[in-house]
Amino acid sequence: MEQAILAGECGCMYISPFVHELKAVFDETYDDGGANLALCLEAQQYYEHYSYSTRVKAAALLSVAEAKGLAGVAAITIPPDLLRTLASTEVLGQDIDELSLFTKGKPSKGNQPVRRTYVDDETSWREAFSKAYDGKGSRLTSEASPLLTHTIKAIDAFKEYQIKGEQLMLEKEKR
Repeated sequence: MEQAILAGECGCMYISPFVHELKAVFDETYDDGGANLALCLEAQQYYEHYSYSTRVKAAALLSVAEAKGLAGVAAITIPPDLLRTLASTEVLGQDIDELSLFTKGKPSKGNQPVRRTYVDDETSWREAFSKAYDGKGSRLTSEASPLLTHTIKAIDAFKEYQIKGEQLMLEKEKR
């Protein structure tokens, strides 16, 4: 949830939480411990409660039941095989009402999400993220560190070309 809060504070248009680890999507023998549908619900409720414009676009679904469970999320990325299965599945409004986390997961008045902020406090964000999911966040952070270096270099290169492209367009408009 820490990343979702930070994305909302930074004004991101969407977050795309993976319901399953990406490896589970491509390797049927890999067990990632189950779907993380609750994060999608929690993030969307947080954004709505605190009037963030950021929306939740769930990704890496593996089953029709997960798609039904996410009925009500702002958007879903669905792999082609699951989309074909959904297209041939009869879905009743009653099914959605019974299975959707968004129908049955409405917070009560006394159970509203607590506002947190990380945008100006990287240390607090890193601490909260490393403790998240029973410490799994810490493992994810350490595994991602080498990839992060490459990602930052790629973003910097893209940014450089984006700026050059924008300058060319401005020059062309001036002519």
